[in-house]
Amino acid sequence: MDPLTAYSGLFLRVGLYLLVFWPTVGYYVYHDSKQRGASSPRLKGVLYGFFGVAGVFVYLAQKQRAKESPSR
Repeated sequence: MDPLTAYSGLFLRVGLYLLVFWPTVGYYVYHDSKQRGASSPRLKGVLYGFFGVAGVFVYLAQKQRAKESPSR
């Protein structure tokens, strides 16, 4: 059994997903966090980027919620 096609190519699909979306989402979150002056933008980029499309949706929801809440 070839390791790349084991489990109907699960490892290959997950690897390609991470290869495409991790850097794209990670860079977007890092760049946006850095512009807004948020704490630890590099760590946020890595963590949200790992979750790919789901990570960017969560990040955008949190960003919108922070924008709507009044500042103290």
